[in-house]
Amino acid sequence: MSTKALTIRAIYLKKIRQYFEQKHVLEVETPLSYPYPVTDPYIDAFTIETQSGIRFLQTSPEYAMKRLLANSCGSIYQICKAFRNDPKAQYHNHEFTMLEWYRVGLDDEKLRQEIMEMLLLLKPNAVIHSLSYGEVFMKVLDINPHQAPQDQLQTLVKEKIGDIVGLASPNMFECLDLLFSHCIEPWLTQFQFVFIYNYPKMQAALARVMPDNSGELVAKRFELFYQGVELANGYYELTNYQEQKRRFENDLKSRATLGKIAVPIDNDLLMCLDNIPECSGVALGLDRLIMCLEGFKRIDEVLYC
Repeated sequence: MSTKALTIRAIYLKKIRQYFEQKHVLEVETPLSYPYPVTDPYIDAFTIETQSGIRFLQTSPEYAMKRLLANSCGSIYQICKAFRNDPKAQYHNHEFTMLEWYRVGLDDEKLRQEIMEMLLLLKPNAVIHSLSYGEVFMKVLDINPHQAPQDQLQTLVKEKIGDIVGLASPNMFECLDLLFSHCIEPWLTQFQFVFIYNYPKMQAALARVMPDNSGELVAKRFELFYQGVELANGYYELTNYQEQKRRFENDLKSRATLGKIAVPIDNDLLMCLDNIPECSGVALGLDRLIMCLEGFKRIDEVLYC
């Protein structure tokens, strides 16, 4: 990293901390290693062996921060290192910096407005759009992703992408994910910043499922993109023990189907969910954001290592 990049990074970090201070959002710090990894079948954590057993380098501080929320800490944020066992690429490094925050009393729509405020602070002339997941699929592929049957999605994958190695018969989740990454994300390059919101309910992860304005059940989550590059992922947080337990168990079944290692469920998180107040949260890749705002070509240019 150059001295110029170091200085730029420091300026952005200062502005972000000032923004949250003005909002009276508390900065917190949680452990980088955690007893439980995420169950998401498409995210792989690094494991470390300790004298007291296996721990996992966090892929995000989400679980630990939610336990703080359950202890009535109010709105919180954290700037920290996160780790994901994915191949190094233009926009990804195995170790990266994440900005994650939770706003008590805000739903996902209000949190998007707050993110827009912060973006405009960092880039005053930013142009920011918002489109629903259903809208972009209709515009680009002329289908309703919330209602299209699996066989139609599989046919579309074959037509638009071709045969995928290792996926002779992709399920609905995989079809939507493939169509989004291969067809939707390239289309999003025409926008500077754009929020995509109201995802299919099968992609809810840790978000609530609620009806949208048309009555369609959708996952109350969103993602933020900069010229097609994903920057952030946010949820109107699910706080229902039974529903979250069911989703975790389904994740483990998916991991087994994909040949991924079995991982333990964070029962400590499940037990505190009922005590988490109404809130929304978002995780933002800070290295990617700085890279995009400053016109760097590779994530290496804004990393210390």
